[in-house]
Amino acid sequence: MRSQCKPLIEDKGYLRHFWHPVCTLAEFEKVNSSGHGPMSVKLLGENLVLARLDGEMFAGDDRCIHRSAQLSLGQVCKHQGKDTLQCPYHGWRYNDEGKCSLIPACPDMPIPSKAKISKYDCAIRYGIVWVRLDNSFDCTEIPFLGDWDSEGMKVVVADSYVWETTAERRWENFTDFSHFAFVHPGTLYDPFFATHPTVNVDRINGEMRFQLAPPKEMYENLPEEAPMGDFTYRCSMPYSVNLEIKLWKDDSKFILWTTSSPVDDTTCRNFMVIVRTEDHQPDHTHLAFQKRVLEEDRPIIQSQSPMDLDSSELSVSTDKISIQYRKWHRELSMAALEGKEEFKSVLLSEVTESR
Repeated sequence: MRSQCKPLIEDKGYLRHFWHPVCTLAEFEKVNSSGHGPMSVKLLGENLVLARLDGEMFAGDDRCIHRSAQLSLGQVCKHQGKDTLQCPYHGWRYNDEGKCSLIPACPDMPIPSKAKISKYDCAIRYGIVWVRLDNSFDCTEIPFLGDWDSEGMKVVVADSYVWETTAERRWENFTDFSHFAFVHPGTLYDPFFATHPTVNVDRINGEMRFQLAPPKEMYENLPEEAPMGDFTYRCSMPYSVNLEIKLWKDDSKFILWTTSSPVDDTTCRNFMVIVRTEDHQPDHTHLAFQKRVLEEDRPIIQSQSPMDLDSSELSVSTDKISIQYRKWHRELSMAALEGKEEFKSVLLSEVTESR
């Protein structure tokens, strides 16, 4: 163990201002036969309850204000013609604003003003449920996913998966070129081509953008299902990656989109969407290949210690993407402490190297 480990980012409160995925819509709808929840999820160490109330997604604290029972163990039921979330312990019911609308043991008593739970921004996008814990800055958007609803494109939303690491480590893994030849030899890369050029990295509208053109000479030594071609990355802060690939085999478009959600300090939940030009290959062929790649990555990334990005780590020129990524995170962390305008200025700052 290193004798001097210091987290690169000490205050992560700024992450509360971003939208984060917490489950796929399919996972939520499978929780019970109603398809309305409730469902328990965790984000940034906070236990949340999800429910569909009168057709809209609701996210709030998974704790009844009365005696602290988990609301996710309750049920969605009607009260005065409206969907409510009923506590499993004493039946207190909460409406879509998080306010208690019924206390069954005291039906005639005025409901105390403190009888409520915190409600959070919640939305469905790309077949995924998203939550934002703090909307006071209101300058963040759900990350970009290219060609999600474009005609002629096939979309597959994979099941989410959990890794025992931080979301930052997972993001760096997905955007790290230098590991391809050593972690994915014969799967994604030919070990002969281990050297990579330093790429231009741009910051535009809350995204990091960069490109890579792998050597075509290695293509014949890779599996047919490997989506190899010219890579264009659009990475929405803090954890999303939209990788658009112009496939060598037929010049068609293949998008591999991934994002990580910080469950807590030691765990992240990961999401993947594949968008591709209609082809004759079944979905499971593409999903199986990506699972194979993930299983090659997982033990390596979960072995990294400490899990938090460490300021004592030594970087070299080919780590440029992660260096810029870490720098931006540090800037956002400090800016959030100064307030909305400073945070917005840093998030939307533009730095271009490619021009």
